[in-house]
This record gives sequence, structure tokens and C-alpha cells, in this order.
Amino acid sequence: MDIVEAIGKVLLVGLVFGAGLPALFAVGMRVHSLGSDQVADEGTIVSHGNPAMRMLAYAIFGLVALVILVALLWITRQTIYYYTDIKLFPFGYK
Repeated sequence: MDIVEAIGKVLLVGLVFGAGLPALFAVGMRVHSLGSDQVADEGTIVSHGNPAMRMLAYAIFGLVALVILVALLWITRQTIYYYTDIKLFPFGYK
């Protein structure tokens, strides 16, 4: 039963990071488009955007970037520890 549980965990993490982050980024793009100004063909602004929606979009983009950065640091934690003797994640060492 341990193998089935391990496969389930890998599947869940794969779905969250494999499909969840791009979906979250797409939500951020949609929210950003709702907060942007709409410009007509001749260069005149038809309606002003919502600054709160733009800030929400930037927060979503920041969250996606933070998750990617932490994931890269987690993957390279042993190499960083080996060369610099810095423990980025103090709970992940043997």
C-alpha cells in the first residue's frame, strides 16, 4: 500500500505544480486584462481600468514567481550546501 500512496502523492504534486501554476498564471493574465485601460482604434481611452484588479494580478504573478524560485532552490539545495555550506532549508538534510 506504500507504493500506491507514494504514487498518489507524486500525482497530486504533479497536478498542482504541472497544471496549477500555469492555470494560476492564466488567472493572473485574465485579472490583469480586467484591470487594464481599454484603448479604441484611434488611440483614445474608452474606459479606465481598475487599479485593484491590476494589483491583484501582480500579487498572483509574484506568487507564481515565488513558487518557482523556491522550487529551484529546493532542487539545488544539496549542491548549494555542498559548495557554500549554507542550509537554505534546515529541515531537508541528512
